[in-house]
Amino acid sequence: MLCIYADYKSDESYTPSKISFRVGNNFHNLQEIRQLEMVEPSGWIHVSLLDHTNKPIQTFMIQIAVLANHQNGRDMHMRQIKVYTPVEKSSIGKFPRCTTVDFMMYRTIR
Repeated sequence: MLCIYADYKSDESYTPSKISFRVGNNFHNLQEIRQLEMVEPSGWIHVSLLDHTNKPIQTFMIQIAVLANHQNGRDMHMRQIKVYTPVEKSSIGKFPRCTTVDFMMYRTIR
């Protein structure tokens, strides 16, 4: 999930009205997965990044392209962007405990 904070009341013509979301492994194979049109947004806008089977998209690059602003503005403000990923099980508890003197000596970083 990708979240963008926009506020039309504070930014007016600097607020994006049309945004394109593209994903890929590098700059040369980006594909548009969603295009979003907003009318005077205020607050967080949530964009799900799911594929056609409702699984999270696996990608190395996300591009957020602002295609148009309100009132035909030239610059834009995106106050905050958050990218959330699914939580996977950790492998930390799967390793045996090491209690040798050598291990104990190097287990922390100073």
